[in-house]
Amino acid sequence: MSNKQTLVVFGATGIQGGSVAKSILNDPMVAPQFHVKAVTRNPSKPAALALAELGAELIKADLNDKDSLRVALVGADAVFLVTNFGEIMDHEQETQQGVNVADVSKETGVKHLIWSSLPYVSKVTNGKYTAVVHFDSKAKVDEHIRAIGVPHTIVNVGTYTNFLVEALTPIPSVDSPPSYGLFFPGPVTLNTEFPLINASTDVGKFVKGILLNREKTLGRQLNLAERYYTTQEFLDIAKKLGVNVTFQAIDKETFKAGMAKQGAPEFFQEDVVQVIQYAAEFGFWGGKAFKEEHSLLSERLLTLKEALKSSDAFAKLKGA
Repeated sequence: MSNKQTLVVFGATGIQGGSVAKSILNDPMVAPQFHVKAVTRNPSKPAALALAELGAELIKADLNDKDSLRVALVGADAVFLVTNFGEIMDHEQETQQGVNVADVSKETGVKHLIWSSLPYVSKVTNGKYTAVVHFDSKAKVDEHIRAIGVPHTIVNVGTYTNFLVEALTPIPSVDSPPSYGLFFPGPVTLNTEFPLINASTDVGKFVKGILLNREKTLGRQLNLAERYYTTQEFLDIAKKLGVNVTFQAIDKETFKAGMAKQGAPEFFQEDVVQVIQYAAEFGFWGGKAFKEEHSLLSERLLTLKEALKSSDAFAKLKGA
């Protein structure tokens, strides 16, 4: 183990963290270079045990508790950090969680903190959209990381392919296969572009490349996605795979009412409306290309078509 780098992965049983841990552990050329410490609040859960079988060391820690973080980060060379807003639904707490890990990383001498963030929407839009708290909460951690000087790479992860799948609404019809609607608030159109990524498989591919190219990526902010897809391209690909989807732009109050029926609190309804409007009006990353980020990859990314074909959620739509 003395010849290995110690990599601490937060959220190791989740989508992004799980992708990172498995990408390292399943690569026969890279796995011998890293001792992976998989952080989880419940080391007995099946997802955690599966990582242990692959060779990870399971570590119990709490992002709200700096003492537990100090234990988790003992001897760490590199850290992958992601926070889960959907779990806590508290933007101030999420920011504090990121700050906590950044502080302890600095304190314990971590050589490379890789932080999964999102755009600072209220700043990018010059105050036009200020309710996207689950993006801004992460972006505030970016500023703290830079301020304290911990060696870092910040990654902005694109739209999950499954987000579009989960956004589909059944349309009553006698047609077979069933039809679905993609209803987004304006100014989204059929030409609006979203940077898509199959996060469960492909975030890890990027992070592995970042870890193996530390000097090239230190101090950088990178955007992770396979490519931009228009709304129309999503509809076309879904149809070719046997799911008929139509798109309709709707007013924001109708969209929010739909979220309310699913139990979303009002602040989060407005949050999601504004992030969709932001993406349509300003571009998720302003149309920036991914050439540099893709140069770090040693494995091919899944296309949208491949991601949908491998998605259990998408498969269920065809059988509805």
